[in-house]
Amino acid sequence: MSSPVFMSAEHIAVMHRRLDASVSVALACRDLDRAYALSFVLTHGPDGEDVRWQMTFDPHRGVRIDVGDPSHADVTFAGEWAEVHDALHARGRGEDVTMPLRPEGDLDVLERIAPVHATVQRIGSVETTLPEPRTTRIT
Repeated sequence: MSSPVFMSAEHIAVMHRRLDASVSVALACRDLDRAYALSFVLTHGPDGEDVRWQMTFDPHRGVRIDVGDPSHADVTFAGEWAEVHDALHARGRGEDVTMPLRPEGDLDVLERIAPVHATVQRIGSVETTLPEPRTTRIT
């Protein structure tokens, strides 16, 4: 079976199944005092458009990952698709790299959701295929 493409509908569905079935994620979310949202924006994606997704951490509904922008984001992570793409490939090769993402917003939120986020990464991580950037032909 091949790996789903990064942030495709299939990738998100696999993550949701894992997260929704996890007692550990539900218990970690119950400790949150309110819902929190993270937004990710990668500019100049493989089709030339920005790649956008969001993660919401809710004490009652758990964790959701969806394509697009949330109505409100506590923290937004922004970066260039190509730079993040290269960093993800390096991590896949076992290299210790820092993701080239710039956080903006209430950075204290990251500390508040850290235990939930760590649980989500452990349980919801899915091996994916990274789409290659589209080549531009000059005519």
